[in-house]
Amino acid sequence: MNIAIADDLAADRQIAEEQLHRYVSESYPDIVDDFSLDTFACAEDLLENFSPGKYDLLVLDIFMADMTGMEAAEAIRLQDEKVPIIFLTTSQDYILEGYRVFAAGYLLKPLTDHLAEFSHTMEHVFHQLMDGEKSLSATVNGEEVNIPFRKIVYVDINAHHRLSIHLLDSELDTNLAYVNCQEILLLRRNFVECHHRIIINMDYVKKMDKAGFVLHNGIQIPISQRRQKEVKAAYMRYLVHR
Repeated sequence: MNIAIADDLAADRQIAEEQLHRYVSESYPDIVDDFSLDTFACAEDLLENFSPGKYDLLVLDIFMADMTGMEAAEAIRLQDEKVPIIFLTTSQDYILEGYRVFAAGYLLKPLTDHLAEFSHTMEHVFHQLMDGEKSLSATVNGEEVNIPFRKIVYVDINAHHRLSIHLLDSELDTNLAYVNCQEILLLRRNFVECHHRIIINMDYVKKMDKAGFVLHNGIQIPISQRRQKEVKAAYMRYLVHR
């Protein structure tokens, strides 16, 4: 699980980092080894490092110099409509503005004076995140690994007739049979088989055109002619219910 914090006050940034590490270690010790946290001193630095799917949660201070947390959230929503965003603030005056960017919550500063609210907000968000942490089991290089569904961009069959699982920044060559993978992934509403032996996670789709799906990273995934109608219908349902 990857989380990013953006706050231009070093002391507040450190407190937020410490409280998140404390919360995860106490509430979700099983994910401590798979937990990472990036911190940024301004919204611009966060945006330079941001890409859809990179972070599972963003914690943004509203009052930052140059670009505010709200402005950063609006820019992020143009790229990623789903990543949860929690705002840090010294005032509740901006809560209504958060509806524009579908904020997952607000945390009042100083955090050390509002620990109960912090835990309550995090429990709500983490409950949803952990529900998405269900994984696909596969053998990679002789070792059994669990790959969270949310990290799978698409799967296909490579030149060696083996199942390849494509993640954002890597590709895993597995011994898992395609039919077994198909049975598991297609039970989830965000996955669709768009071509013979290609299954895509629609969470990573930027748009659908006549040639196929275009992902946020620019990769194009074809849609077979005979599947056009059913894939389009599945994508429309996904857009309505996401």
